[in-house]
Amino acid sequence: MNHSHSTYSKVNLENERIIGSYSYSCYITKIIEIPEEKKVRYEVQYNSQTFSYLKDFYLYENKVRSILERYVLQKGDFCTFDQLYNHLTKNKYQQIDVPSEIRIPVLFRVLNLEKIGSLLIDDQIDEIYLDSCEKNIYLDHSRYGRCITDISLTQNEVEAFIQRVALENDFSLNRANPTMKSDFFSSLFHTRVTVDIPPLIIDDIHIDIRKFRYKKLKLSDLINLQSITSIQAIFLSLLIRNQISMSIIGPPNSGKTTLQNAIIDYIPSYLRLLSVEDVLESTESRQGNRVRFRLGYDPKESMLFSKSLEVQKILHRSPDFINLGELSTKGHFNAYLNVLSVGIPSIQTIHGRNPKSLFSRLKDIYNIPLELLKASFPHLFLELDVRWIGKMKNRSVIGLYELTDKGEVVPLYDSEIKSFFSKPCIETNIFTLKYLIKRNQINLDTFSEDLKEITLDLCANNIFTVEEVS
Repeated sequence: MNHSHSTYSKVNLENERIIGSYSYSCYITKIIEIPEEKKVRYEVQYNSQTFSYLKDFYLYENKVRSILERYVLQKGDFCTFDQLYNHLTKNKYQQIDVPSEIRIPVLFRVLNLEKIGSLLIDDQIDEIYLDSCEKNIYLDHSRYGRCITDISLTQNEVEAFIQRVALENDFSLNRANPTMKSDFFSSLFHTRVTVDIPPLIIDDIHIDIRKFRYKKLKLSDLINLQSITSIQAIFLSLLIRNQISMSIIGPPNSGKTTLQNAIIDYIPSYLRLLSVEDVLESTESRQGNRVRFRLGYDPKESMLFSKSLEVQKILHRSPDFINLGELSTKGHFNAYLNVLSVGIPSIQTIHGRNPKSLFSRLKDIYNIPLELLKASFPHLFLELDVRWIGKMKNRSVIGLYELTDKGEVVPLYDSEIKSFFSKPCIETNIFTLKYLIKRNQINLDTFSEDLKEITLDLCANNIFTVEEVS
């Protein structure tokens, strides 16, 4: 980006109109509709206060570069982005002669991340795509859907970003290991980054940046977005509160991790929750007893830090509940079944269509006996889907299923008739609830108290009233 920031801005044509704008950090974003092309363009530029400092940016760059170089030499080790940012913005013992309003953009500029940095800290962006160094970035916006941009990255800017992510994760990206799936997070942003290079990819580069919100979506937010109904939210909260295993199944980008993080909030805080993830996607917002483990995902470490091995270790760390993150390989599913077979409740996300497709994959592709999964009662399966409506992605729960004590999968929600409790469920009287009543030696009055507390929590966000639920 040059000092005038013109790379980000483009003079509006007469047939273009601004359909939205907002401010964040030191930036202003405009959303431009282009009717003739049936496209929406995302534009970002510095706000007026930051813009007033641009003519002196090179002076501040030199100061920040000098400060950070001294800090790195003092540490004598690689410094993460977060360490650099905290040193620059939160150091109580050192006077830093750089206006606080521009420390973020100057840091991005020093690290050659100025253009991509403005996107990383925009909490309304869901995903960022770069298909080639020859093409502009495009993105998925939470309010405006798929947006084009005029933002292009030079080869040096692309290499600076990839190198930063690789170093943060101690990953070696080269022709022998041409794919990197890593997390890149700091006090400013939390992302999962996938990078592909030749010979795996035909073109020069591919980058996909999945963003996770620091102000994460709660179940009440998902109700507002019509991703889940209030009755479904209460039912899931009630079961997770009583330590029932849940597998969230759906295609990529269907909101599995978002729903998982929202549900985890209802695990009682006194329970010991251990998370085992390849890429750090869970949030820290849950209060209470929690430990998170991140596995090594560099190919050279795959034999040392497999999910199966780490789960075996975790079983000796006295977990009350386990978050297995995303399951995608036979090794992951072996870990999954190890947890379920010893009776420890877990929550996990799985790429797939529904429980039937999951069972087929386990049996026909991974040669895993279905009896192991069928013996995991009690166990709830959530089916999610994502559909394009115009340029927007609509994510929603389209199916809920429970495992019966005989290993059968019974639907609890029929998306076609919008009915939560289907006829088979009514006839079986919900095996999971019957199990809880018997296991906990409690009666329906106790469930009513749990239900009332969960309902009041959701009602606090003005989603609905207690009377509407009852």
